Parts: sequence; structure tokens; C-alpha cells
Amino acid sequence: MEKGFFVYAWDLAEEGPQAALEKIQGLGANTVCLASSYHAGKFTRPRAKQKIYFPVDGTVYFEPNRQLYGSIQPKRNPVLDQYDFFRDWSKYNKDLQLKAWTVCTHNSPQGLEHPELCVRNAFGDPYIYNLCPANDEVQHYVQALCQDLASIESVECITLETPGYLPFWHGYHHEFGFVPLDFQAQALLALCFSADTKRKSISFGVNADSLQNWVVRRLNQFFASGVYPKDSMAMHWFLADLIQEPDLMAYLRAQEQIVSELIKSVRDVLPKHVRLNLIPTVQRPTAGCWVEGTGLTKLSELFDGVDSCAYQNGADEIFMDSWDVRRRVGDEVPLNFVLRPAPPDLDSKTQLLSAVEQLKSLHPSGISFYNYGFLPEPNLLWAKEAFALLD
Repeated sequence: MEKGFFVYAWDLAEEGPQAALEKIQGLGANTVCLASSYHAGKFTRPRAKQKIYFPVDGTVYFEPNRQLYGSIQPKRNPVLDQYDFFRDWSKYNKDLQLKAWTVCTHNSPQGLEHPELCVRNAFGDPYIYNLCPANDEVQHYVQALCQDLASIESVECITLETPGYLPFWHGYHHEFGFVPLDFQAQALLALCFSADTKRKSISFGVNADSLQNWVVRRLNQFFASGVYPKDSMAMHWFLADLIQEPDLMAYLRAQEQIVSELIKSVRDVLPKHVRLNLIPTVQRPTAGCWVEGTGLTKLSELFDGVDSCAYQNGADEIFMDSWDVRRRVGDEVPLNFVLRPAPPDLDSKTQLLSAVEQLKSLHPSGISFYNYGFLPEPNLLWAKEAFALLD
């Protein structure tokens, strides 16, 4: 069974790669899911010398083969001036399996450089943090990224994160407004009406122009109304819209088809021995991944496994969310649950061990923990005890 830690290159670099990987192995892990392409953040690292860390946004952590890429060229992270952990993995540890955790279309520097390739809402506003998965150049970039990683001997699996569209709320710098955006407004603002998404949706038989006009009217009504329902009411309004506006459901299915076809094209360029996994979403609950163009019921056709982030509040909610994921993906899909063994998800070791015991009934292919560099020393020891439950 897989026992993993999600890990960042900057943590390995500061701690020393041999020492860090030896420690991870000593905690009972057999797998490292190492970020190969990642976004910005402001991260608190309780065990590190540099406590607050700002990674360089939208960069890759392996030396790219630039001949594989087109107009979107990957941006190197400065850590590569000292380390390429992917290409030199066996130099640092011969026993830990390596998964390449790869953020795909979520890339603000690339979006700023190529605004014509970004997702656009119904008003035509670009979301510069989200490259449009329907665009041919974006698809080529994601394919090349994965093909490049798969050429590295030590990479056994590529775990895709954000291969499609993103939810409206993103966590961008100073994301702010005086209008409380309810569930319905967020869902409509998340729909992509870029030229590429519309063109492909129309080819699937969807009346994209009519739907875009309807979404604009709906949102303008909302912004002018001063009516701000709770999500429990707004969610029912959105369900009613799905029934009353056939193009809305058809458009969501078209976005899912666009993302699925992108993933199939990635699968086609990978060698058979490299597995392809998916992180469906990091939202709560996981079933909300439809916003991103991910359909949980079809994952077995596209992926070799799922790394399901069970980022819920407490052991019982973690189990309920994971139970739903298992029933949607089916019993045959290898399902690795990813837990955050710390508040706000899990307040104690007892909570963590309870969560792992409950997840065992769902026949997981593994349990992983997010994230090695974020966890205080006592929480790493919780993880060690949790891994022991899987023996």
C-alpha cells in the first residue's frame, strides 16, 4: 500500500535532500509526491530556518526539455541552479518511489504573459490565473509538461492537479468585493466563455452564445438586486436553473468533455510504465469538482488512480466525503486518500487515527499526507502512527 508525503523542493533543499528523505522514510513512508510545477503561496514552515516562504509563482522544479514545448515555455524555478531532484532522485534516495505532482492550467505568470490563452467569464473578463484547457497551445503545454516528466527515469507516476477549469474563488492576492457571492453567482462566474471553450462547446451541439447571454442577464440581475441569499437557498436556485436551462447543463458537460479530451491526449503521449493519477479538486466537498470539468464517474477511463484530497473537518466528515468519492469512482479504481494531519482538518492524533481506521473500510490503495514542510514535529509523529495502521 502507498504511504506518501506531499513534498516541496524548497523543503528538501533547505533541510538537505538526503536527510529529509531519510526522515520521511523513517516516518514509515514509501512514496514522495514531489511538486514538479507549482504556483505561488505564502507558506508557514514550523520546522524550517526560514519560517515564512514565498515560492516563485508558476515555475517548474525540473530542468525542462524546451524542444518539447510551443509558445508557452516553462519557467525554471531558481532551486534548479542547485538541485534537480527529479533527474537526480536516485542520488538522494534509492528506496522512496517518486510521483510528480504537477499543477497544469493554474499558472498566473503564464496567464499574464498570454492573456489571449486564459479562461474568460460571460462578460469577457480574463482570469489570468487559469489557462484555458480548450486552447490548443495550452493543451500542447500540458502534454509537453507530462511528456517531459515521463522521460525522467525515476518518475513512476504523474499526479495532475488543475488540468481544467478553476472555481471562481481562487485565493488571489487581496481577493475582495462588497457583494456576497452566493453559490449560484460563483457557479455562473466560473463558467468559461473563451473563444476556444465556446467553439468546442458549439461543436458538441451546445448553444453557447444563447447561454452566455442568459448568464450575463442572470448575473446582472444579481449584481443589481441587493438580494444575497444563504448558500443553502442559492444552491436550490442553481439546481432549478440546471433543470430550466438545458444549455446550462449541456455547457457543463461540454466543459467536462474538453477536460477529458485533454487528459486523453496526455495519456497518449506517456509511456505505458508511467502511471497517470488525478487530484480531482482541493475544494470541499470533492463532489464539487464538476466546476473544474472533472467527472468522478469517468475517471477509470482516463486515469490509473486518484489522489483524493479529503480536506474535511474531522474524521467523520473525512469519511463521508471519501465514501462518496469511492461510490462515484467505483470499487476498481486505485484510490489514494490525502489527509492534512493538523488543524483545521484534524485536531489531534486520536482524530487522525480514527480517520485512517474509517478510510481503511473503503479499500484505499494508499494514504498520503499534505505536507511534509507544513507539519510541526508532533504531527509528523502522528503520521508515523497512522502509517503503522496500514501494515
